[in-house]
Amino acid sequence: MDDLIAFVQARIDEFWQIAATCEPGRWFPSRTSDDPKSFSRQGVYGHQYVEVPDCAQPRIAVTLDAAYERHIVHNDPAHVLSDLVAKQDRLKYLTHVAGGSWVDAGEHAQAEHLLRLEAAAYDWHEDYRPEWRP
Repeated sequence: MDDLIAFVQARIDEFWQIAATCEPGRWFPSRTSDDPKSFSRQGVYGHQYVEVPDCAQPRIAVTLDAAYERHIVHNDPAHVLSDLVAKQDRLKYLTHVAGGSWVDAGEHAQAEHLLRLEAAAYDWHEDYRPEWRP
């Protein structure tokens, strides 16, 4: 169980480091102003890609339509960090319950199952183990 907890904690830490290094307002979606689906300002070039000011390669993500752009925008660093705080809180709670001798077998099993579900979100990672599948 300790390896499973360490795996989930390591993924939270990885994503935290990536998102925490991004400053809000330093990137914006770039779409033409006549796109009624777009909720973002017009970019410098008016093309469908995300631009990052002060970046050697400003074109970082080609978007096919507004739906892709919305996905990028809704996964901005601030939203990711909020989600990671919630994951960290769940992990702390589940670790406490799974490791507690005061809980009954049903609570312990439920916490262990929920830890496996948390880890399953990262089943693509090379360190994920098949025996952790829920």
